[in-house]
Parts: sequence; structure tokens; C-alpha cells
Amino acid sequence: MAEAQVATVFAVDDDESFLTAIGRVLRMGGYAVETVPSATAFLQRPPSEVLGCVLVDLLMPDMTGLEFHARLRAAGWSQPALFLSGQGTIPATTQALKGGALDFLTKPVRSEDLLRAVGEAVERHRIILETNGELAALNSRYHSLTPREREVCLGVARGQLNKQIAYDLNLTLATIKFHRARGLIKLGVNSVPELVLLLDRIGVLDTPIGPVSQR
Repeated sequence: MAEAQVATVFAVDDDESFLTAIGRVLRMGGYAVETVPSATAFLQRPPSEVLGCVLVDLLMPDMTGLEFHARLRAAGWSQPALFLSGQGTIPATTQALKGGALDFLTKPVRSEDLLRAVGEAVERHRIILETNGELAALNSRYHSLTPREREVCLGVARGQLNKQIAYDLNLTLATIKFHRARGLIKLGVNSVPELVLLLDRIGVLDTPIGPVSQR
């Protein structure tokens, strides 16, 4: 049996003593911990897909936690964020949650409340990673199609009959049936409803069908 992946908590706070204390709690809870003393220092590192979450202080010398969170998302970090501050206000809490933060905790925070929130954030990220992996696999299948197979599969998914697609593309009915069958095999689907769900999930159903020189 494969060993379960240990989640990493990235704790961003300018209070060194707080980082030491919270790191101790999190490690006892079974998490790997990376403490970073400033938002600027954290943003200098490239995005990571390691399973985990980010704990961020609301008020830091170089930027606010809200600004840091926005820049974190823009940089491509997918880990859920948890705000932790001794000076949280209702407007700040609302803004953080609207911006995609998973939770807003106030200092001092009880160990059990912290571990609960982190556990929920890690599970949320696990789902995000699994979803991203599935979408990447589906996209890979779609991009394995030839341009003509894509045209035919998109036509089928949009409700067109084979003869309609043949007319639109100026191809024979037999050619359309060939590309349709090949496309379904490559995509790993067995029916039109499955084809529609797959193409809709990867967001290509509205892709324009342009002319293809290769008949």
C-alpha cells in the first residue's frame, strides 16, 4: 500500500515566536511545516503543487494578508488560504472570504480549532489536485485528436447528425463515420452523452469549428 502523502502547511507571519509555536502544534498534528517571515519572501518562490494550505497573518509589514492572498492566487498557488490574526475585523473577514480564503481564525487560536481548519483546507486542496489531474488527462485525450476528428466530435456533441456534419465539412458520410469512431475511441467514451459531458467539462463545446485543409 502506498504511503499517504504528508501535507505541508506554509505559515506566513512576521512574528517569529508565533511561527515557532504554531509550527510545533502543526507538527504534532502530523503536518510538515514551512515557516516564512514575510509575504515578500514567500512570493519569491515559484508556485508548488504540494498538498497543503497557507496560513497567513492579516497584518504584515510589507503588505496586508489580503494583498498577499490576491498575489498568491495570481501567481498560480492552488493551496487554500487560512487567515489568522489578532486584529481581524468583520470587513476584513468578509473581504478575505470573498477573495477565496477558506477560513478566518483569530489569535490566540485553540490548537483543536487550528488543526480542524487546517484539516479541512488540506482536504479541499486534495480535491483540487485530483480534479486538476483529471482535467489534465481529459485535455490530453482531446489534444490527441486530429483537427478533423475534433471537428466531427464537436459537431456530434452539438447535436448534429452525421449527414449534417458531412454537408458542412464537404465530406462523405463514410468519412464522417470513420472520424467519429476514431474520435470516440481516443477520447475513451462510448456514447454521445459521455462525449458531451467530456467536452463540456474541458470547456471546448463552444470552440469555433474552422476550416481544415486536410480532408
